[in-house]
Amino acid sequence: MLSRIQRFPVGASLAGRELILSANFPAQDRDALAHPRGTLLIGGTHGDERATVELLESFVLSRLSASLPAPVAVLSLHNPDGHALGSRYNARGVDLNRNFPHRWSPGADEPSGASALSEPESRALHDFILEWRPRKIVSLHWALSEIDADGPQSTPLAECMWNALTVEEKRPYRLRIHRQESPSAGFCPGSLGQWAGHHLAYADGVRPAMVTLELPYHSGYHPRPDTLPDDHLEGVHALWRERPEEYLAAVGGPVHRMLEAASLLIHAGTPPGPAA
Repeated sequence: MLSRIQRFPVGASLAGRELILSANFPAQDRDALAHPRGTLLIGGTHGDERATVELLESFVLSRLSASLPAPVAVLSLHNPDGHALGSRYNARGVDLNRNFPHRWSPGADEPSGASALSEPESRALHDFILEWRPRKIVSLHWALSEIDADGPQSTPLAECMWNALTVEEKRPYRLRIHRQESPSAGFCPGSLGQWAGHHLAYADGVRPAMVTLELPYHSGYHPRPDTLPDDHLEGVHALWRERPEEYLAAVGGPVHRMLEAASLLIHAGTPPGPAA
């Protein structure tokens, strides 16, 4: 495995900003992520979820550059226009995590675009996944404090990440797994998790394991309540504005260990049955 990080574009945003992938394998190796340990990590789908970007960029520098013995690709900033604008949405005001094709809806809870894959950022990620066929996909979001298995084939990946944490480090999170496919399980119309975790099957029949990792809404190790406070997003954004280093120092180590454990897991995402 190459220790030098490879960086290459996989598409561009509405405003022309490149979507840059960091990988520990050459760009021309189209089969790398189809390896049983092949993993794709994604952050910054919502442009105002800046901690996801910072944590993935630091993972690239601290783990990927240290000869991690598994093929890993990292798209740390999926929504560069939203990031530049400080917005959840892209430059057209679309929530990219409502713009994927499975169960896309014009009446979603967030603006979902004119049609499925109407946005260049979601098309770029969609096409990259189909071409490179990652066996495991982990998408970072902020801040529901969850490790969410999208689809029953994703349970081993979610449990692997959960088990990478100490008892104390598990306190801010809850583990959400679904033993059987259910139309209402984690329903979020047009999300990456819906498409990749509940629908996608590659030509060889493999369904990738898909986990949505929602970062904690605070920097302490308080137990996650069943119902989050109404102001949990405002609180974590305020903390980020005032003391981002505190937040990253608290959650960074556990998140990096979860991502490393996910990257090393073998044979995740084998098909439990036909795609939904």
